[in-house]
Amino acid sequence: MQESSDKKSAAVENNSDQSVSGQSSDRISNNGSSSASAAQDMPGKVNKLSVGGIILLGMLAAFGPVTTDLYLPAIPEITRDLATDAASMQLTLTTSFLGLALGQLIIGPLSDAYGRRVPLLTSLVVFVISSVWCAFAADVHQLITARFFQGLAGAGGIVLCRTIACDLYSGADLPRFMSLLMTINALAPILGPIAGSGIVAVFTWPAVFVFLALWGVALIGGTVKNVPETLPKEIRSSHLLATLKEMLNELTNGRFLLYSMALSFIMGSFFAYLAASPFVFQSIFGLSPSGYSLVFGINAFAITVAANIAGRAVRFVKERAIVTTAIVVQFICCLVFAGLLITSYADIYNIAAVFGVFVSMMGVAQTAGFGIVMGSRSGGSGSAAGIFGVLTFFFGALTTPLVGLMGEDSMVPTLLTMFVCTIMAYVCFITASRCKNSSLADHEAEIEARDRAQAAAAAEAAADCVPADAVPACATVEAEAQDAQRQNRI
Repeated sequence: MQESSDKKSAAVENNSDQSVSGQSSDRISNNGSSSASAAQDMPGKVNKLSVGGIILLGMLAAFGPVTTDLYLPAIPEITRDLATDAASMQLTLTTSFLGLALGQLIIGPLSDAYGRRVPLLTSLVVFVISSVWCAFAADVHQLITARFFQGLAGAGGIVLCRTIACDLYSGADLPRFMSLLMTINALAPILGPIAGSGIVAVFTWPAVFVFLALWGVALIGGTVKNVPETLPKEIRSSHLLATLKEMLNELTNGRFLLYSMALSFIMGSFFAYLAASPFVFQSIFGLSPSGYSLVFGINAFAITVAANIAGRAVRFVKERAIVTTAIVVQFICCLVFAGLLITSYADIYNIAAVFGVFVSMMGVAQTAGFGIVMGSRSGGSGSAAGIFGVLTFFFGALTTPLVGLMGEDSMVPTLLTMFVCTIMAYVCFITASRCKNSSLADHEAEIEARDRAQAAAAAEAAADCVPADAVPACATVEAEAQDAQRQNRI
């Protein structure tokens, strides 16, 4: 009888847990990550993506490098064909980055109000149209305008792949999933310039944008087939103004902003590496373009490996410890970099090794830190992901020009930029870890109080077997009790 009593108690607890999980849609876990387990139990939600869906989200995350790196080899030809200058062509890159940044602020809140699929499909359609516009641009002014809308639409893929990840995964599963996205995303900077060079070598420059348009069409088909709606109507914001209010409230969430700034400073140092590496390896060390591509590819592979290791390590080590370790390793790399510049050991092998370790820690920090950032939010994941994305691009735009302040033949600005970004990342991250977010604390207290009341009501209903909806659970308990009695008799 003791066995049957234990089974009955366990069944009651399980029944109450299911009741609670069906009501709670955005729980914040103790380790700082937003838990999606409750939301997954709601009608219309899916528990995981197919392999095709994961690959598709990785391709969406790569919108930034794809829209820029694929296009870079065609810039000289476009400059000649449109009879323009280098400064005007630089604007085609600037407006694209501006669109990628602003689009995340627009599409993120929209997805909290209208779900994920509609804004994503709309973004992809606009991306296809703007890519065709780029291909048929008659002058550089049209190309600049079309590139802005192309970036604006591409922002939808960047922000929504993160938001969908938050809808479906939580705890240690979220960093593991983000490591998969980063693995796919890391291939874009390697394959983008290669594919762009191949297209330009065979066709004229409009073929690059035709290829991007066809890529967008393929993503539309893949989204329709492999990406379900991950935000049911029951837990969406009531209207667009509510999501905008949530986003404004998020801007006053000090803990969220500090965590976002910490990871954005890390990305700022990575963008500094991207901007400086061609001059370091080609101008200073004399590598050929193919040799530079090899070094760049090795470092991209290092990022992929490090991100996957971090994704698995979160099951055994706290996310904050992983991010802190990554920042400390980056600081040590800066010290080694400075030592190499001061001494006579600044050869290509040592510098490449330092850069490789430094950028691999970016993969570690972004993989383990994304869950912490999203777990510190107080509103919808779409708005939070949009703000985080804009900060990332802002710090990237801020640090990129700094590395060239002393000309092509000096690595000192690169060292100083990486050093300052690393220190600021550490300060922001540690400060955020000690910062108490009052709105988040109130949200957690409200959820816990509601869950306790629901658990008590569910336990009482299961014990009395009075409500109709409790009868199946009670019948199951009684059947298990009779089963146990028969086993005892045997």
